[in-house]
Amino acid sequence: MNKVYNNFDSIVNSFRNFFRNFSNSKTLLNFIPNLFCSIINSESITTSKIALDLFNTFNDSIRLDSHSKRIYRFLHNPNYNIHNIFNNIVSDVISRYKLAHNDNNIHISFDHMFVKNNFTILMFTLRIGKQGIPIYFEAFNGPNNGYHGDAFKLVNIKKGILHCHNLIKNFIPNANIIFLADRWFGNLFPLMKYIDSLEDTFVFRCKQNLKVFYQKYPEKHKIWIPIIELPHHVYNSKLYTNLEFTRNKYVYNLAYCKSKGHKEAWLLITNGNPKLSKIHYGYRFGSIEFLFKAQKTNGFYLEECGIKKLHAFRNLYSLICIINIFLTCLGSDISKNSKSYKNIGFVITKKIPSKKYKYRVISRFRAGLTLFKMAVNCHRYFRLPITFTLYDT
Repeated sequence: MNKVYNNFDSIVNSFRNFFRNFSNSKTLLNFIPNLFCSIINSESITTSKIALDLFNTFNDSIRLDSHSKRIYRFLHNPNYNIHNIFNNIVSDVISRYKLAHNDNNIHISFDHMFVKNNFTILMFTLRIGKQGIPIYFEAFNGPNNGYHGDAFKLVNIKKGILHCHNLIKNFIPNANIIFLADRWFGNLFPLMKYIDSLEDTFVFRCKQNLKVFYQKYPEKHKIWIPIIELPHHVYNSKLYTNLEFTRNKYVYNLAYCKSKGHKEAWLLITNGNPKLSKIHYGYRFGSIEFLFKAQKTNGFYLEECGIKKLHAFRNLYSLICIINIFLTCLGSDISKNSKSYKNIGFVITKKIPSKKYKYRVISRFRAGLTLFKMAVNCHRYFRLPITFTLYDT
């Protein structure tokens, strides 16, 4: 008889021991590890699919509809606040995270995500390689519930910026925090000024109709012109320092980035070195857009969520974010300790012919997800650390 490694019960117990560091509730600890593993196994947040995975796990000893009801009661229980557990897990992960690069740069991207018209999420992510992990979020009712604007209020965005600043500085005091954001945040300048006050760096993409006070011709005085009309190069970046923006004359730097094959330019405002702003802003796409994709079509199909209550959705989304952190940690462990996974059976990196370096063909998130599903109840042994240790690889 073949021996089974990483059986479901042992994995659940390992997760229970981990969650015990962040909760004293016995009823919560009795169920959250099972729910956690079943969400990963089913690759879905749909109650029926998670319940089916639990049903198969418990060998039909509990009825399928009983599993569905238990999931519903767990998520809607007002005494359970998984969001707090998520915040505590993030603090624990960051407290053990070590920067491996000398510039000490930490890129934090923020943006909004919509779950149909039911909920709006304000998300902050930490860049890890070419992807990101969630480190702070707030969920709000969407347009269907009449509170859509709360997610875009300046006070809530500033709250997230301050939380991320304190989180990073508490554990990595010498970190150079760089905030990245797209142009759809309305009036960005109060956020820029706030980040300036924290002595952090920002790189924000701005809209083309924004006006600057600029001396277009040497023999004439400064005039107000749309930012899109600034002199620029056709196929590379034009850098400006100490430009005056809007009637309040905010003084910041600008990189007017135009690339061959792209009709629309990147207009990047920064309080840092404009020469580096294009490189910094390029990290935004992987760090936050990748996360949204991993939570939707490339992962757990969040758009299929049928939950209507904000508290229940916040609990479920907190679990999804914790899962994302865990799978990314697992994927980074594969990269860091590659010798332990030499017989894993799938290729993570490939070497480019005639070049010395390798490139990644599977993300940390997808590598972690693949390994987890391969390892559970397998007749071959696979290393499956449940330590939530994140490596800067």
